[in-house]
Amino acid sequence: MKSNNIADKNQLPDYTLRERATIITQSPMRITLAGGGTDVLWYSRLKGGAWISGAINKYVFTFLNKTEDPKLIKASHGTEAIMTHDYRTIPNPIIKEALKMTGIKNGIEISTAADASARSGLGGSGAFEVSLLNALHTYKREHVSPLTLAAEACSIEIDRLGHPIGPNDQYIAALGGINYFEIDKKGNVSVEPLNLSIHSIAKMESNLLYFRTGIQRDASSVLADEKKKLENKISKKNTHTNETIEALDEIKELGQRAKKMLLKQHIDDFGQTFHEHWLIKKRLSDKVSNSQIDTWYEEAMKAGALGGKIIGAGGGGWLVFYVPDNKATFRDRMKKIGLEERRVRFDFEGAKVLINLS
Repeated sequence: MKSNNIADKNQLPDYTLRERATIITQSPMRITLAGGGTDVLWYSRLKGGAWISGAINKYVFTFLNKTEDPKLIKASHGTEAIMTHDYRTIPNPIIKEALKMTGIKNGIEISTAADASARSGLGGSGAFEVSLLNALHTYKREHVSPLTLAAEACSIEIDRLGHPIGPNDQYIAALGGINYFEIDKKGNVSVEPLNLSIHSIAKMESNLLYFRTGIQRDASSVLADEKKKLENKISKKNTHTNETIEALDEIKELGQRAKKMLLKQHIDDFGQTFHEHWLIKKRLSDKVSNSQIDTWYEEAMKAGALGGKIIGAGGGGWLVFYVPDNKATFRDRMKKIGLEERRVRFDFEGAKVLINLS
């Protein structure tokens, strides 16, 4: 994943001469609506991927200020915090790589906040990268497009840090909206905004019910487990159709069908694809679900859901169910079995600068 900064640096003022800078940026988290998992590079390099993502109104924020000491840099993210004169000692690898990429080595203070806890399954890492890069470019008075922000964020996490993920989270965090994505075998990403009717969007927002499980999950471990299963089979020279690749093929095809359903405004039919996806995804890794999640899912189906899914790679985080009718009864049942509902709407703005006082 390579990208070029589109700003003309020769025409930019020296950002280090400003006396103050107060910048706040936000980027939305996401729900993968169909085709989830086919963006991961080990699969897309074999077959190409296709998926649908929607940005949601849960955000990651980056706060940037200029420090009084121009040689000092401060950085805090989650429970990590550091004050240093050498950016290379910053413990958070994403912050460190973003500073290296943008060429900002000192003179600023960075802190972050999020509407959902870390490892919630909502693509917070990608939203964090996009929000951080947006703040750093804004500080340098560089205008970069959403696609450039997405490509740079992918470069940090995939190329530089080597995480076994795909570009889904970064692209939807930068662009916002509800989009159909494809990635080819060379890693090139294309995007098609799904310009759905107001009625279709309202129906999706009404029927998609979100619940926090309280279980933290690590997408990288689940994705790495899927990849390991594939590599083990290849190393044994298994001549049969690989189960992991076959399952992801089915998920990709399901994502392509889901796109057609949405464009035809067959929203309930789209909702039923969640259950198909759930059954296929459980074949990918033992870490996708567990006995508690299975129990919650079974109760949701009995209470009227057409289908549901774990948001993210699986193993915890948030659950979302498509519920067309009797929502009050459904909500009561979920509350009784220990799930905390979170009200969610789609975000159509993507990465943005909220405050720029400089």
